[in-house]
Amino acid sequence: MYIRAIHIEIQTDSGPFGFFTEFSRNLNIIRGRNSAGKSTIVHAIMYAMGMEELLGAQNENALTYALKDYLEYEGLKYQIQTSRITIEIESNGKTITIRRSVREDGLSTKLVSIQESALLTKGETAPKIYKYIHDANSAQIDEGFFKYLETFLELKLPLVPRTNNKPTKLYLQYIFAAMIIEQKRGWTDYIANLPYFGVRDARIKIVDFLVGTDVFETDARRDALDQESKQIYDDWQVVQRTISSETLKHGFRLSNIPKSPVPDFNAELVNFYKTSEGVNESLLEYRQRKTSEHHLIGLRLSQQTEAPTQEIAQSIDKHTNDLERFTVAYETCLGDLGLLRATLNSNSLNTRQARDELSKNNAAQKLIKFGASLNMSTASNACPACHQSIGNSLVDLHESIPHMDIDTNIDYLTAQLRMLEREKGGIEQSIKELEALKEQLIRTLSTTKSALRALRSDLNSNSSVSKSGIRLQVQIEMEIEELSKFEESSNQAINALSTLSQRAFNNQKARKQIPSDHYSADDQAKYSLFEKMFRANISAFDYHSAAIEDIEFNRENLLPYLAKIELREINGQRQPFNSSAFEESTVPTNGRNVDSPKGKGNIARESSASDFVRLIWSYLLSIYQTSSHPTVNGNHLGFLLLDEPGQHSMATKSQQALFQLLSSEKGLQSIVAASFDDSEATYKEATSNVEFKLIQLGDKSILPLNVAGNV
Repeated sequence: MYIRAIHIEIQTDSGPFGFFTEFSRNLNIIRGRNSAGKSTIVHAIMYAMGMEELLGAQNENALTYALKDYLEYEGLKYQIQTSRITIEIESNGKTITIRRSVREDGLSTKLVSIQESALLTKGETAPKIYKYIHDANSAQIDEGFFKYLETFLELKLPLVPRTNNKPTKLYLQYIFAAMIIEQKRGWTDYIANLPYFGVRDARIKIVDFLVGTDVFETDARRDALDQESKQIYDDWQVVQRTISSETLKHGFRLSNIPKSPVPDFNAELVNFYKTSEGVNESLLEYRQRKTSEHHLIGLRLSQQTEAPTQEIAQSIDKHTNDLERFTVAYETCLGDLGLLRATLNSNSLNTRQARDELSKNNAAQKLIKFGASLNMSTASNACPACHQSIGNSLVDLHESIPHMDIDTNIDYLTAQLRMLEREKGGIEQSIKELEALKEQLIRTLSTTKSALRALRSDLNSNSSVSKSGIRLQVQIEMEIEELSKFEESSNQAINALSTLSQRAFNNQKARKQIPSDHYSADDQAKYSLFEKMFRANISAFDYHSAAIEDIEFNRENLLPYLAKIELREINGQRQPFNSSAFEESTVPTNGRNVDSPKGKGNIARESSASDFVRLIWSYLLSIYQTSSHPTVNGNHLGFLLLDEPGQHSMATKSQQALFQLLSSEKGLQSIVAASFDDSEATYKEATSNVEFKLIQLGDKSILPLNVAGNV
């Protein structure tokens, strides 16, 4: 990417003001004194490209007063009526001109006008294209500016996980955060001022993308397999629960179907069986027996002239006994269901109480730990007034029985919650089984009552046709029909489980082909090159807070560290509490504790202020150098915008080394805004033997249009 020109147009109550400049393809230095408006130009560039979120706000809220409220010139204030910024950008042989209003009646700052031509440098015009910015889906749909800019820059931004594990795009603002460094907060971290989009490990993802690693493709494959695995599990659960429920409804039991997906599921081993009088009977055997019973009843009915009274009376006694037995079983089932539901309610209550107690204990533990970090006596179980021991309970003074401390309480409550969750699963499964048994008993009771009525009718009838026999035949026919439907549906379910099992097998096979290491061998080579470039850069910039040979690059968080020196433990020693120590402890360090591995000193914290800025220079340049290396197919745009890189009284020779390095990178356009301490000698020394384009500012960068030399 190459910024060809920028134009700031402002209409005040006393006439037009403006600023215009073209940029070279290599090093550009915007020079001016501290109040001349260098940062105003930097902010204008960022705003025109939609990157003002790197300043900490959106739209015109991120800009200085000189672009939206008023201008100061020759001791007078000029109120701004309209203000807009136009920028011309080239990328991959194509040129576009972007115009964005800062303050203009009838135009929102969320509207961007684009012409696909070189309007500023060549006067070319083209039809205007309008896109919107900083609103929903502006990075996802074609009408959004960020989507348009991503396409124009020929970037393919990957999907990365949010902190809630949902995927989102690695937004352009993240990418530009490694290429645009503003003055106020940009020099406080290796990649600072990241907007919050909820992306986990955003800085790592930025570097991974810019140097062209394979992790996004690998992660995408792994995420796809994870999603498929979850879908397989969910589908398996649905089928398994459905078939288990249907099996129980028909009075059968099921074996050899796992509750979770397995890659070696064998459909031949699945068995449906019913236990009757201590004997297991398979579904096939049961259906065959019922068919035989139906056949025998038919034979008896065809041969029977008149049913013997004694035989009918015996059948009535048998069915009466069965009815009593089934009634007792039904009432017992209802009682057991009531008890289980009460137990489930008790389990839910106990779970809520345990969670509340665990939450309170975790909060208390945090307070104790935070107190311990300040060396407070109460955190050490001692009274701050009399220094007597403080127990874990108010009754400790009168009882000798020991009480659990906070940590033991947390462990106990955590274990109790796990036990309650397991108990809940068992109770719910038992309720399902009893519900199925209840439905089966209801059907059996209905069938028995119907048969009993038919037998009593036969006893009082002189007919040669047995109503009970016919009724029993009909019931058997209905049961066989239901069993046939159940057998058909169960076969379909088993086939579905076989398909899911094969998918699980293929998923595991594909997962084994994914590299177990986060970075592939090619990626490791890229970061070895990065480390080499980084060391060379900090050496050129005269870094002196640590021996360069002791600096190593941590592949876990992509930060430089001091090797062989365990400075974290030294810094972590407790000191007596005092107000100054407390104030120092609350001042954010350049290093990130989260990023610091145990036993290694974070180089940011072990460096002087100016040396840490040298580290940032080296880090940002190493990203570009690695990305643009002939052996690496990176995604860096070949652009850097640095606002006052000479922070913290930076040595002039270090600034000269930076400019020489920027100038030597022929594929890199760099724009540097610098005051050089308002010293001509410092400027000449810092730019000695450096090829660059100078953009010299006067007293102010934005001037009346009638001032000579201003556009």
